[in-house]
Amino acid sequence: MRTKTLAILAAALAGCTSQANLERNPSMELRTGKSAEDYRGCLVAGLEKEGRHVVSQPQGNGQRVLVDSKVPGATAAIIDIGSASRGTRVELREQMANNPLRPRTILTAVKDCL
Repeated sequence: MRTKTLAILAAALAGCTSQANLERNPSMELRTGKSAEDYRGCLVAGLEKEGRHVVSQPQGNGQRVLVDSKVPGATAAIIDIGSASRGTRVELREQMANNPLRPRTILTAVKDCL
């Protein structure tokens, strides 16, 4: 019974954390004086240091950084990095962003590179 419950929970979490679902979530918007490329380099290095798998993709005039979840096939966070009038704009969409008990490794990496 316990294994069945865990399997159902894992499937539910995987479905709730797809990239398409995360794109519909409200984002946390931040600004930095660094260039978009310098910020992306710092962010990717910080996340990889924490053992996260990260994929960077060009998007419009910036970059999109996808952070894999520990649940296979799920996305933990989407971070859009683009040029702004003064510096760089960073938009973070994170799985369970409104949960105070969530791990904060992604948010910490985003803020540490500002």
